[in-house]
Amino acid sequence: MMGASFIKKLQPDPDGLDFDGLRKEGIRLAQELSGDVWTDYNLHDPGVTILESLCYGLTDLAYRSGFGAGDYLAKDDGEIDFDKQALHRPDEIFSCRAVTDNDYRKLILDAVPNIENVWIKRHSAEAGSMQGLHFIYVQLSERVKNQGDAAVRKVYTDLIEKVYAANRNLCEDLAGVDIVERIPYALRGEVEIDGKREPDVILAEIYYACAQYLSPSVAVHSPVEMYKGGYTLEALFDGVSTAYGYIAEEELHPWRGQFSISDLIGRVFRIDGVTNVKHLAFVDGQGNEQDCIKLGGEHSCLSVACLRFPLQEGADGVRLQRAGKAYRVSLRKVETEFDRMEFQNQASRRHKRRFDWVGAMMPTADFRNVGEYYSIQNHFPDVYGLNAHGLPDSASPTRKAQAMQLKAYLLFFEQAMVNFLQNMQGISALFSLDEPKMRTQPPQVLGNGVIPDVEALYANGVAQMEGDVAGLLSKFERYGDRRSRALDYLLGMYGEKLTLNSLRQFWEEGTDAEGERVAKKIAFLKEIVDIGKNRAAAFDYLKPTDGHDNTAGLSKKLAMLLGLESAPDGASSQDRMGADIRIVEHILLRPRGASVRNGHRVSDDFYNFRITVLFPAGPGCYADKDFRNLAEETVCLNCPAHIYPEIFWLAAGPMRRFDVLQDEWLKSKRQSGGANKTDAVAEQMILFLREIRKKNG
Repeated sequence: MMGASFIKKLQPDPDGLDFDGLRKEGIRLAQELSGDVWTDYNLHDPGVTILESLCYGLTDLAYRSGFGAGDYLAKDDGEIDFDKQALHRPDEIFSCRAVTDNDYRKLILDAVPNIENVWIKRHSAEAGSMQGLHFIYVQLSERVKNQGDAAVRKVYTDLIEKVYAANRNLCEDLAGVDIVERIPYALRGEVEIDGKREPDVILAEIYYACAQYLSPSVAVHSPVEMYKGGYTLEALFDGVSTAYGYIAEEELHPWRGQFSISDLIGRVFRIDGVTNVKHLAFVDGQGNEQDCIKLGGEHSCLSVACLRFPLQEGADGVRLQRAGKAYRVSLRKVETEFDRMEFQNQASRRHKRRFDWVGAMMPTADFRNVGEYYSIQNHFPDVYGLNAHGLPDSASPTRKAQAMQLKAYLLFFEQAMVNFLQNMQGISALFSLDEPKMRTQPPQVLGNGVIPDVEALYANGVAQMEGDVAGLLSKFERYGDRRSRALDYLLGMYGEKLTLNSLRQFWEEGTDAEGERVAKKIAFLKEIVDIGKNRAAAFDYLKPTDGHDNTAGLSKKLAMLLGLESAPDGASSQDRMGADIRIVEHILLRPRGASVRNGHRVSDDFYNFRITVLFPAGPGCYADKDFRNLAEETVCLNCPAHIYPEIFWLAAGPMRRFDVLQDEWLKSKRQSGGANKTDAVAEQMILFLREIRKKNG
């Protein structure tokens, strides 16, 4: 069908910013003000001509206000500096820290090689256990030899402990890591095939189906291929960030303890070329056939079933038949094909993924020089003497004065329009993370290059006029307040709010309040990815103390909200000098060894989702009651909802004593085999916390 052979009628602008709408509104207002005293509003009237020229100029402003957001942020080359504008790539901003059990499973599967699956169990309150603890059970790949050897197991448990410690959340800890036992089962049976496919390939697929049924591996997919297949960026980057590819929630198989041969037969029937399953059974280590497998009792969740492949030609296993006649197959070829399928399944986990393709999908823009102004006086008829043609030399002085008078009258309107365009040109700077500027750029004063002969109207020259206009605008415009509200918008995009009014009373005398407010919001936005992603993060107690980023997310956020200093939680007391916030996670002080708390009973409630936050008691704002109330309120508002904080203000002496205890505790915790010593120091820390609680009772 051919397209329409006519041009659709232009519809009025819904906001009334089209030419007809503006003209009608202008005439209505003129009539309202002057009635029938001034004019009959015919087209020949100079007042209507002026109105129409102004309306035309306003439609240009309305048009320039309708570009895409990216066009206002684009540089001269059309590129957008996303970091400068506090805008982030999907793979950076959508991903988050591990929260669920499946998040931790993905991290471990991604970070530790030669792992087929991993399961996590938590202590539950219903069971009367200490909460916040994780038990991790790991199934190693068949490629790992001597899995029962203590040294081999320690290599993997140490790796997993490091991954967990680097990604754990506040008031959570690792209770233990176990390598699950692999219990092998063989497969025995007779399967009828149609003979259209290679029997070696069919038999390999039967064994592979059994292996995946008993011990399914976790598939890892290419993110770019998933995106091309219909996944949204939000779905692809939801949850934790994995370096080796996308792991779907539904493919993180739960631990299973029961397997039925009837389920396996259903899978075998789906293999191309299989026509009938005459007999199929699992075979245990003693050669007994079983229709089902139950892992329980002594094995419980510490074991998994796996397939034992026939070791030699002629060994008992699955036999292929056609019309009652047995097929001869090469076990070597079957094993080669089986290994090929296994390799293909695991290949995606061996290559780190690049996300250049995500960057290429970031929005593009066109640079629009929206600040460039073309005077409406250029559109007036020549008879007005306003455009570049001016008036003829023969015109009388009175006529020339009238033209200049009208030029001056129009200048009031044009200066307002120029100011509007200049503000649009400054949108990129207004919403940027550049160093704070507390004033706009000097206003653009229209010169002869824009309006012919206009500079003759400036009695003291263009430079003085710029100063006069700037002074006039400064009485009405608080750029610092505008900048602060623009930054509030950026913060709101990420679900954050930075209210600094309560802190103003504690700033030093003479502090530029607006400048300080803007500077702190910019600093907060520069860390917005880390603040959002790691808001519930805990510090890594296994990490060396020479870093400066090993800090709980809550500690870092509190420091920024309150204008304080925060040192790495894992740092030494010397590195913590001058720091204002210390956070103690009670769960980390629980007993780990065989030692007893010297008769000091500590209930599980002391450890369950509790923290102690320590602030210095003085001098300066720390001694101010209002500041303390503000700090304590800020802690409660930003602490994860399931965690109960206790807040204390310590003098210099007790704070040094705490730092020494924490140093000793961290040192013993990082040393292997020092559980009893760690418990002894932890007991001293508990007594210290009880002591300050009693004093502040």
